[in-house]
Amino acid sequence: MRVNRWRRFLSGLITAALAINFLNATIASAAEEGHRLMIVDAFSEGVSSGSEIYAVPEEQVQKIFKNEPNNVQSLRKFCESLTAPNCKEQTGLSLRVYLPKCTETLTNYCIDSLAISGAGDTPLQPGTLLGYTDARTYRADLTRGVPESSTTSRWKVPGVKNQAGTDTYAVKVLLDGFLSATSNALYVFQVSALIEPYAEKTSSANTSQECTSWQSGTSCGVRKDFIEGQKAQLSVRLPNTITGWLHGRLKGAGISVEKFDATQNKVTVTAENVRVPELNTLFTDAQVDSLANPSFFRPNGRKWNSVNAGNPASLEWVKQLAKPLNETATGEHTTWSFSTIPSNRGNNKCFEDKTQLLGVVMTNSLVYSPNAPEFDGSQLNYQVGGLHFQPDGKTPNFGTYDLLIKSATARCLYNFTDAPLSASVSVTYADGGEQKVATTTLSEKDGWLHLGAYGFTFSSPVLRVKLNGVPKALPQNSSNSSAKISPTAKQTTKSYTLTCVKGKVTKKVIAPKPNCPSGWKKR
Repeated sequence: MRVNRWRRFLSGLITAALAINFLNATIASAAEEGHRLMIVDAFSEGVSSGSEIYAVPEEQVQKIFKNEPNNVQSLRKFCESLTAPNCKEQTGLSLRVYLPKCTETLTNYCIDSLAISGAGDTPLQPGTLLGYTDARTYRADLTRGVPESSTTSRWKVPGVKNQAGTDTYAVKVLLDGFLSATSNALYVFQVSALIEPYAEKTSSANTSQECTSWQSGTSCGVRKDFIEGQKAQLSVRLPNTITGWLHGRLKGAGISVEKFDATQNKVTVTAENVRVPELNTLFTDAQVDSLANPSFFRPNGRKWNSVNAGNPASLEWVKQLAKPLNETATGEHTTWSFSTIPSNRGNNKCFEDKTQLLGVVMTNSLVYSPNAPEFDGSQLNYQVGGLHFQPDGKTPNFGTYDLLIKSATARCLYNFTDAPLSASVSVTYADGGEQKVATTTLSEKDGWLHLGAYGFTFSSPVLRVKLNGVPKALPQNSSNSSAKISPTAKQTTKSYTLTCVKGKVTKKVIAPKPNCPSGWKKR
């Protein structure tokens, strides 16, 4: 709990800074009339000003580690360089740095490779680095534990066109952490990664509103969309202290974690992009006054303009604004991104392993829970939220939800043997209305269990996943002994989906021989 509270505090600082950058890139004037209301989807939307390092008194760094009251915001001092007077040795550091491409000499905390495919089942094609944007960077200081920093990297994947017809892509991998002056140990509390198609243009001014991906002098990148079904693969060398869970704006992801050296792992994520609804609107003060709770958007009398999609308050934003917006998104865009999130381990022994990644939770919903799925003793629950319609006001927004979890962790939660698993997926709404899950999938490969649920509609549903298997405590008789998996042999089991109904609630049961639970009827 202490770590999670600390992460939420630090995430609040990050979200505030990112919202300012995004507003500068998308709003014509800071003095525009009315009240801007915007949900920021990804950590690096908009144009970045580069890497940032701040000097922080060591005692303040220690207070953050201990989750004690601190004055980091008021006492931190920006570092123009690591040799600036206020940033020399014997001071703690706050790092917010973009990772560069790995080279023969640059081997720590870097982007190993990028590959992107066309639509469908076309093979992934490797990308080549074109260069970086012109923004703030810092040279590495290995004696103090400071890694090399960079800016947004620009890549070309020859012949692999995005929706705009270009084959250029921006990659932004951001590492956040604190560095203690006494130990020189870097504590990383968050890593975020994003791949963004772009078209390059020449801008007459460095503040052009069209420059929505990156800016470098008079050149800039205009963010474009992926083609539906287009896949991307990103490999990054990261500290092996990064464990727990990831959140992704991804679909059907696969993940591999390989040891690179004594302190680093190479993390590779492969997945399709997803289309995410947007909320970005300008209300008059009178419209805000007419909301159910106007003071919610005016904390301490000040206008609250933006919130991150993974902020716990974002669900309340959607609840307050859904009716005034006629349940209609103001826009949409494609994205491919992931970031570390608190593991929410609590006291569950199955989440105690701090040596590896345990799972990835993925969704295209407008807003989502900032934590890993919660295990209530029988189900893994995850909260999302969104607006019912696409920007045309007629076409429903359909949700995607993928859960990728270590097979050993899943079996530990349920005390299951290694026999093949089945699963049921339910989507529950606050009003008790009937759910819609158009497609579900279940597969197990290379030590990871993947479950996907697609086609549900939005308000603020809770996605519930329940796994079914053979309990370890039960004796295995001859009728199920054939379900055991040999430790040395791979087994492929074909699963089928059965739709079951109980009152207004519908669930999908996925199993080699699916049956509806007691009290449920086959539809």
